[in-house]
Amino acid sequence: MWDEQQRERLSSLRVREAAGILTASERNELNSLYAALDASEQQALSNAQEQSQTRQVELQRENERLAHEVAELRRIRDDHQRLLAEARSYLHNLRAQRSELAHEYKRVTGRTLNNAP
Repeated sequence: MWDEQQRERLSSLRVREAAGILTASERNELNSLYAALDASEQQALSNAQEQSQTRQVELQRENERLAHEVAELRRIRDDHQRLLAEARSYLHNLRAQRSELAHEYKRVTGRTLNNAP
């Protein structure tokens, strides 16, 4: 990691370079600091890219999990709608049969069938 001392030394050498008073050994030191800075930035970039790739894989897995969940929820919804349709049909048939029985009862007895269960 790039520390404060290295930053200050780089700044100092750059000022000397701009003033045209950089010695050969300072030039070598400046080049070394630039190389160290480049390496530090490259490492930071590599770490960021690795984290980004890891996060992308995590998000892809989460996306796949959610897609599977959505498919399962749709299946459950469809099954539930089918069950409700069957129940409505069954109830309709029960009411029709009860009505027929009530009519038969009235025909046979002349009385209305009591609605009590």
